[in-house]
Amino acid sequence: MKNILFLLSAFLLFVVACTFKASPAVTDSLIPKESGVSTDASFIKAGEILFTTKCTQCHKAKNKKVSNTTYEKLRPILGAMVQKAKLNSDEIAQVSAYVYANSKK
Repeated sequence: MKNILFLLSAFLLFVVACTFKASPAVTDSLIPKESGVSTDASFIKAGEILFTTKCTQCHKAKNKKVSNTTYEKLRPILGAMVQKAKLNSDEIAQVSAYVYANSKK
């Protein structure tokens, strides 16, 4: 009986640990639309530094993906990634500026 309870508990723990974890969505207001993205060179440079340091902590930088995709299609991805990277609003604006400057027009 103890073995069955142990196996059942282990299985339940495994299932819970492997399920998709929903994270609260970043509102569209945090990720600027194309018209609200800064084109200031210093903002873009700061965004590049953040992009290459923060984003590469978890995976390779997706420079090719950025250059082959429009900014509007990248906005939802930015919304998810800035949460994981724990960026503040200034950093979000800087990364958005970098992504916009390098995205497909």
